[in-house]
Amino acid sequence: MAQLLLQQGKVTEALTYFERAAELSRTEGEIVNALSYAEATRTQLEVQQKYPELTRVLQGMGPMGGPIPGAR
Repeated sequence: MAQLLLQQGKVTEALTYFERAAELSRTEGEIVNALSYAEATRTQLEVQQKYPELTRVLQGMGPMGGPIPGAR
C-alpha cells in the first residue's frame, strides 16, 4: 500500500504506512526494510520542502532522467 501511495505522489500517507509496517514486522529483515523505506520517504519529504523547484523538475522527468514520453 505504501509503495502505491508513493507512486500516486501521496508521500506523507506512504510514510505512515511504512512506519506501521515496521511496527508489524516479525523478522529483523522486515524491520530493516520497512525502516529503510520510511527513512527514504522522510528524506523525500524534506527535499520537497527545502527545494520545491527541484521537486517540480524531478516530477517532470521520466525513467533514466529523460522526459516523460508524451509529455510536453
